Amino acid sequence: MFRSLYSGVSGMSAQITNLDVIGNNIANSGTVGFKAGRVTFNEMLTQTLKGATRPQSGGLGGTNPMQIGLGTRVGSIDTLFNQGNFQTTGRKTDIAIQGSGFFILDDGTSHVYSRAGVFGFDSNSVLVNPTTGWRVQGVMADALGNLGSGPLTDIHLDPDLVMPASASTLVELMGNLDASSDATGTLTRSQTFLATADGNDTLVDMSAMGTGALGLSGGDVIQLNGTLGGLPLGTGDFTVSDTSTFQDLVDWLNRSVTTTGQNVSFGIANDGSLAVTNNSGQNLTGLSLSSGNLAAFNTNFLYVPTLMTGETSSSSGLRAYAQADDLLANLNDASGRPLGIDLTKPNASLTISGSVGGTPVTDHTVAVNPGSTLGDILLGIQYGLGLNSNPVELNDSGQILVTGELGTDYALSGLGIRETGISNPVLENSFNFTQTRAATDPQVFALATTVYDSLGNTHTVSFDFQKVPGLNEWTWTAGMDGGETILSGGSGRVAFADNGSLSSYTFDDGSGALTFAPQAAGAQGAANVTLNLDFGEVGGLTGLTQFEGSGAMQSIADGYGAGTLIDYSIGQDGVLTGIFSNDTTMDLARIAMARFTNPEGLTRTASNTFRISGNSGTAQETFAGLNNGISLLSGALENSNVDLAKEFTDLIVAQRAFQANSRVISTADQVMQELVNMVG
Repeated sequence: MFRSLYSGVSGMSAQITNLDVIGNNIANSGTVGFKAGRVTFNEMLTQTLKGATRPQSGGLGGTNPMQIGLGTRVGSIDTLFNQGNFQTTGRKTDIAIQGSGFFILDDGTSHVYSRAGVFGFDSNSVLVNPTTGWRVQGVMADALGNLGSGPLTDIHLDPDLVMPASASTLVELMGNLDASSDATGTLTRSQTFLATADGNDTLVDMSAMGTGALGLSGGDVIQLNGTLGGLPLGTGDFTVSDTSTFQDLVDWLNRSVTTTGQNVSFGIANDGSLAVTNNSGQNLTGLSLSSGNLAAFNTNFLYVPTLMTGETSSSSGLRAYAQADDLLANLNDASGRPLGIDLTKPNASLTISGSVGGTPVTDHTVAVNPGSTLGDILLGIQYGLGLNSNPVELNDSGQILVTGELGTDYALSGLGIRETGISNPVLENSFNFTQTRAATDPQVFALATTVYDSLGNTHTVSFDFQKVPGLNEWTWTAGMDGGETILSGGSGRVAFADNGSLSSYTFDDGSGALTFAPQAAGAQGAANVTLNLDFGEVGGLTGLTQFEGSGAMQSIADGYGAGTLIDYSIGQDGVLTGIFSNDTTMDLARIAMARFTNPEGLTRTASNTFRISGNSGTAQETFAGLNNGISLLSGALENSNVDLAKEFTDLIVAQRAFQANSRVISTADQVMQELVNMVG
């Protein structure tokens, strides 16, 4: 009876402790970084009324022990370190921990540990917990921004921190240089010149007096028409190819009539016509050559209606595209009209005129005579215009091609040839040149970049690239815009492979780098600046390239001027990065983390902190972001991990358990009262 009384008392005592823990959890449901607690219970010692017995061989079986428990007691009060939810605040010094780490705080005598990342900078620019003043621990970077691994210290952010200037050492050049950037010369051509046809001229290129091109092309068929003594003349047809010559046609005609035994012969006359002689003793009637519906051909190969025996008849005078060795006396314009140059008069000459680079040339005369050729005129044009690089040529269409020297300074215009002292419209119209390409200067690609000297002064370096005519190679020249003196490495060449990739780059003086003295620009006391120029990877397309198309150039230089601290950020790895007025950043400090083998063994202390206990293990100092599952989120806080729904449920359970234990006590009291009443 009295055992039940004491069991009820122990149960009430245990549930009071449970209610205390639940009440503390609920009270801290809004506390940043708070970790909820829980209570577990153990049964107290039991009183054995009867021990257990073993089964007897051949006799009675075994019996179980008879025991009465003596109540309950609190077994443990545990801290639950499961992750709390995040709440964003936008305040950079509010920091939430993702993972199992703790912030390390210095309270002036020792280290304490916390999950609550409510921090700020005090008047000494030290990162602290603003409620307690305890200082956040970490490591500070050196003057170059290198984070060490030495003993932990306070994190101090100097608002007057200045980043010293850093002289530039590297300039990266990138972009495409247009492969079609060569300088060009004027390209101009005359009208077509024709000369008396001969056996070597191709049929598809031949013309006739007054009617122009015959119009033949590869695949056309030529027929021989006419009757000799009432019988058809010749046999078969002639199929024209792109290379068939006038002589090929003549040879076929003679074979055709020989096959039929007809004594008719064909040949090329001095005026370029196709002559036919009848030696057959019979009249030849209706003689002609025809090719389908080609009127220009058919009308030029009509002969006399009746060619008597012993007589000769000729076609129209045929012409072909002129060649350089054709005599001027035999030249015709594109319509087949003779040029009509008077080659017999004493001191006959042709006058060449025009302008080079906008400056009229002195009229250049070329003496002509009956033995002069078209080639003499070509040389006269070349000498008269001062064309040293490109010869004057005749194309396959009988046109004179004149190519000027490269660049607009040598642009050709107004070219013409006239017969000296005589008006000759046919000649002058034939030498009426048509421009097919204008002269252009080589395209220059330019870019500029800002670099710094050792004192942080800025200097502008410009680069000009100009293509070497006819080569996959460019010259480059560096210049300074502020009067600085280039000491070495101011020019060179870059070459490209046929696939547009960089193949080589050189410096004209072999220096390998661009060096300039900044003093002339007012940078007194600054050291000379040496810039390594990075044109890209040889054989690659990472820097400069050369493809046809618009050029787009850019450059990147390192170095910077002096700057003051204007802002900072905190990364997921706990690194405080300073942002400076010179658009640079530098690591300033790193917040330290602590891990424990048994975090539930930590001892709770005031202000939501913990201290090391004998069962927590020592603090393992580390940093976030080291593959340890810890990361930090700036501008957020970790909420309490208290689950109010669960706490209210546990509260009801604890209340009912307390009430039930109290009923045990009251029941035991009533039984005791009955015993007393029995005595009375």
